[in-house]
Amino acid sequence: MASGPLDLGATLAGVRLHFCAMNASGARCGTAAELRGLAGSDAGAVVLKTATVHPFVHRQYRSLQNPGYDRLLPLVAELAARERVVIPSIAGATLDELVTLARAFADGGATLVEVNLADPWVAATLAPFESRDGFRRLLGTLAGASSRPLALKLPERPGLSYGVLGAALEEAGLRVVVAKNDFGGFEKLLVEAGRIFDVVAVGGIRSGYDVTRALAKGAAAVQVGTALVDEGPVIFARLAREMRAARGERQA
Repeated sequence: MASGPLDLGATLAGVRLHFCAMNASGARCGTAAELRGLAGSDAGAVVLKTATVHPFVHRQYRSLQNPGYDRLLPLVAELAARERVVIPSIAGATLDELVTLARAFADGGATLVEVNLADPWVAATLAPFESRDGFRRLLGTLAGASSRPLALKLPERPGLSYGVLGAALEEAGLRVVVAKNDFGGFEKLLVEAGRIFDVVAVGGIRSGYDVTRALAKGAAAVQVGTALVDEGPVIFARLAREMRAARGERQA
């Protein structure tokens, strides 16, 4: 029997989340209704679908289709007014575009801003991992542009070693990294870059056991994608119940 209530919260760059699980960008977060549904759930934060400077309609890149950041800013302000942790996700073909997005969402009420460097379109246009010096400049410029903490979403194979990535992140003052939920993703990052980052593991989260296992391996929080699409926002209450049941807590 547990001696006290289980703390299921998380802290990312000093920001406190009441629950350590949230949606992944792109999972049931593309419309105002979906975002409001997440805001009314037990999710620890509301992550917006990745936004670009201009409306994005390219069929080849469905994961980035969005109405443009200016259409999403009012929703960020609305959700922030409901005292929710709001995390816009941004992508750009140039550093200037990322600066515009980071600054606009930070000033518009975001709690954190996720810089999505994992999308293939970003790799093909911005090429953020082409050189160590270029990556350092990117991080330093973005950190200086945003009044809110930044979270960096990494691809499966960044192109630079995790040691190099970790040193650049530390130099720029970025403390939050979103990485794939496997050994080659966040686990290897923590081993090679050092456990100085708040890592959000994404992928393969379907149960409270999955959440607990990711936390035990060093993740600070998790993002839920496919399972959220299948089940809807009620999944976050289920994950919390399963985590508490595993601890032996009585269910209300």
